[in-house]
Amino acid sequence: MKYKKIRGLKRKVANIQNWINEYLDLNVEHLNEHKYEYTKVYVEPWDNLSLTDSLIPEPKGKAKKDILNGLEKIYDSWKIELEKLNKPYYLKIWLYEPRISKSQVVCAIDEKIEYYENIFEKADFKPNDSSFTNQLSSEFKWQPNIDEEPYWESDLLWPIDQYERIEDSYSDRRLLSKLKKGNFKNKKIDSSNGNKDTIYFLPKGKIWVGEK
Repeated sequence: MKYKKIRGLKRKVANIQNWINEYLDLNVEHLNEHKYEYTKVYVEPWDNLSLTDSLIPEPKGKAKKDILNGLEKIYDSWKIELEKLNKPYYLKIWLYEPRISKSQVVCAIDEKIEYYENIFEKADFKPNDSSFTNQLSSEFKWQPNIDEEPYWESDLLWPIDQYERIEDSYSDRRLLSKLKKGNFKNKKIDSSNGNKDTIYFLPKGKIWVGEK
């Protein structure tokens, strides 16, 4: 696959610090109201990748290093605030490999703790084999999970005349054919409109869930 060159890369890397500064302070008010809080890597162009395969390369070099450092800084800052609550909490880094741009810092309290503790399908990857986890503090303990992208069959069969570009409809249908022919995990569901639907889960890599 041929990737697009990211224009103004140095400036975009510099913006990583702006993202860190913006999310360094935990929004305790939102946390108390909704029982969870999170931040993704809100840095252009990586924060607006579509669900389909993107032509934008994942961060590497200094960008990758700065994002990893940012995730840890936010984690450490949120941990200080969560300790002040004097009650149980969930606080983890979700480190996606190789899709680092999807990584997040996530915290939760009260009834949301159990939900987030069981959100991923666990795997048996070894943290020592990761080029991502070894770039963060050795204080982290990592639980390996499978990174899977869900695709709804109904979305991939959207009427052709409702696409802005007909090429996108062809791409969706090719993907659906691949999902149906491959031995991918899937789940039958009842849609909100009463129709049957199928969710296919396409493996994309690993998710390391870490905490200190």
